Amino acid sequence: MVQLSLKRKMKVLFVMDRLQDDDFGVPLSGHLGLKLSHLLLKESIPLGRLIQDQTVAEAIGHSYLKRIGVETMFTGEESYYPDLLRGNRQLLSTDEDYYKTVQRYAKHLLAVHSKCTKLHTIVLFGRSTQRLFSDALIRLEEENAHVADTFQNMTILKMPAVSRMIRDERIQSIRQTVVELAPSNS
Repeated sequence: MVQLSLKRKMKVLFVMDRLQDDDFGVPLSGHLGLKLSHLLLKESIPLGRLIQDQTVAEAIGHSYLKRIGVETMFTGEESYYPDLLRGNRQLLSTDEDYYKTVQRYAKHLLAVHSKCTKLHTIVLFGRSTQRLFSDALIRLEEENAHVADTFQNMTILKMPAVSRMIRDERIQSIRQTVVELAPSNS
């Protein structure tokens, strides 16, 4: 699991399933990030770089991107990852590594809740991400119902994987979320 530093002023969290080969350690800094940046902002700089490098974002007039966080859930090499992609719940329910991952992500959600008090939208890219988030939320309900309720009351956008999202009409909902972060021009 690649977890980036949490930002206190973060209002939107993009959760990717895994890093792509050309991301070089930062989600959405490769060709998919470039395509997403072009679709959302009409920019030719990868979205991951704009989110992570505040000076670049400010230089081109998108300082509000500091309110977006990006993280990935998987490396893609986990033993349970193929079963997760296929949605094979029976095999996942007995996999000890998956159980530990769900526990770790539930603890991560606790940290997100305590540090990122302004977070109101989570965008989950990919089925595997959505399944792990759902399982972690169930686990969180058992441990801390108040925090789980907070996450359930947030806007959770369940999107296809980023590679498919670029060709999907639901990109409008993400574009609207990003536009709402921008300061008004009036």
